Amino acid sequence: MFFWIAGVVLAVFVSAILFVSWYERNHVAIREYEVASGAVGEAFDGYTMVVMADLHDNGAGKRNNRMMAAIRRIHPDAVMVAGDMVMARKGVCRYEECVRLLRRLSFRYPVYYGLGNHEARMDWEKENYASAYRKWYGEMMRAGVTVLDNLSLTIREGKEALTITGLNLDRAYYRKVKKVPMETGYLEQVLGVARRDEYHILLAHTPAYFDEYAAWGADLTLSGHYHGGTVRLPFLGGVIAPDFELFPKWSRGRYDQDGKTMIVSGGLGTHSVNFRLGNMSELLVVRLRRVS
Repeated sequence: MFFWIAGVVLAVFVSAILFVSWYERNHVAIREYEVASGAVGEAFDGYTMVVMADLHDNGAGKRNNRMMAAIRRIHPDAVMVAGDMVMARKGVCRYEECVRLLRRLSFRYPVYYGLGNHEARMDWEKENYASAYRKWYGEMMRAGVTVLDNLSLTIREGKEALTITGLNLDRAYYRKVKKVPMETGYLEQVLGVARRDEYHILLAHTPAYFDEYAAWGADLTLSGHYHGGTVRLPFLGGVIAPDFELFPKWSRGRYDQDGKTMIVSGGLGTHSVNFRLGNMSELLVVRLRRVS
């Protein structure tokens, strides 16, 4: 009798965990952040961004339709993409839902897209993905999405400006298990010198190099990649990153140091591990505020 009761309790417990994980993968939380800085020009006070990352081509149908309705209610000034909206793994890639969503979004708002390792992988591994990167890139261009592949774009309002840069890291910096130190001067080499006389936003998929991004000159870094740590525990945060780091330092949320800010999205999807717990899929809303 004891073992029968224990089995039933265990089955109920496992079923509850699986249900919570299903719910968190099939619903999207909206988390809002306000970033105040004296470097924000008066013309950009209140500038509102929706931030998307790590869709991995998931959520087609009701979930993403609800998310689109929520974005319309927010009515952002721009949509920022922090990478991995596509899924490219083991020679298989999908980007149909990514294209569908961003086509709908770019009809209403400017969309600025920084690449993640999944987008870049289609280009790195042409022997496995053939012309997939070129086709995906063409779809983005036709949709009116601005892809920032180690490029910067400056928005001007009179004498004030806001610069957005998209970083496409070299493959070595996505190494698993052991973080590769960033080569001195690497960001200046691939991105150029950061503008210090205007507010600068960096779309950098992995948060692992926040120190380097801040030192380079990014006032605000928008990242993803860690999927919120997959499972989140009270007081401990995210449990494991895609590079197999346990309890990663920057798994989800806002981080500040030396007047610079990084906001890390917990992501909108999953890929190899189709599981979340205590870690609902999320869409970010980030508002800039000017302070004297």
